[in-house]
Amino acid sequence: MATDERNFRSYYYEKMGFRGVEEKKSLEILLKDKPLDVIKLKQFCLRFPVPALHRNKVWKILLGVLSAYTDSHQWIWEQRQIQFSDLTHALDVMGNTTAATLPTEKLLLAWLLENRCLHFDYIMQLQRLDHLKKLAILDTCLKLFDREVDAYWLAKGFFHFSTKFIQGHVKFKELMKMKLEIEDSILYKHVIDLGAMETLPLEYWFGQCFAGYIAETSLVRIWDKLLGGSTQIIVFLAVALILHFRHTILACNSCEEINLCVSKVTKETSEIVVNEAIELWQEHGGPIGLMITDLPKQK
Repeated sequence: MATDERNFRSYYYEKMGFRGVEEKKSLEILLKDKPLDVIKLKQFCLRFPVPALHRNKVWKILLGVLSAYTDSHQWIWEQRQIQFSDLTHALDVMGNTTAATLPTEKLLLAWLLENRCLHFDYIMQLQRLDHLKKLAILDTCLKLFDREVDAYWLAKGFFHFSTKFIQGHVKFKELMKMKLEIEDSILYKHVIDLGAMETLPLEYWFGQCFAGYIAETSLVRIWDKLLGGSTQIIVFLAVALILHFRHTILACNSCEEINLCVSKVTKETSEIVVNEAIELWQEHGGPIGLMITDLPKQK
């Protein structure tokens, strides 16, 4: 009963524009700890959406951009900014970037330079499949955060998850198939019979952590839980997306039609699908299950 009442209050606050009043207070208390309890911050992310006011800081802590010792935050961030400035300045001096260079491309070039893998034919290098996925993540981070330096350091952390999903693509695909069959066996059979499971852009969905597919204003709630330690949330997002278009997909007669159907994700649809994904994730145990404990350590 207490849980139902809390959920009702949270729902009411959200509808009235006071999203996560209780959660915000709880997070502010956690952020006053010295040193910060990273485990508790991750648990918070699994249970609640991170308030927009604190998301920048919380994500930086969980991604290792900032340490658990708040007294060192100012010095660490100054060094991060200097490093970013040095990278972008070097790109300008070498002629790799100009005033016409897209922000996403500039940040990816900075990452390539930092990792000592920037090629002479860097324009062609940007078109590689794995780099296109990184560009999508960078684009989402740039939309979420005003400053390029913030987007750069946060995107670097999500590159880590992108690599994890790409390396475990087969495992996550099988997990998605299993969850979809449990939720809707009729829809699952239709998708399998058409061979659509082999043509769905799963590699992009997982490799980009859905950046570029789900509106960033909704996707942040999925990424909150990803940083909390649950990789399964991305799988449930894929399942929820397919379930959302159930009636349209059942009327499709080819893989191409299904791919076209699931590509039409508006901002409004994104919000609905994310809500449905989180509900599914909670029904299946939420944070219990497949977890990522080795969050990236930024250098």
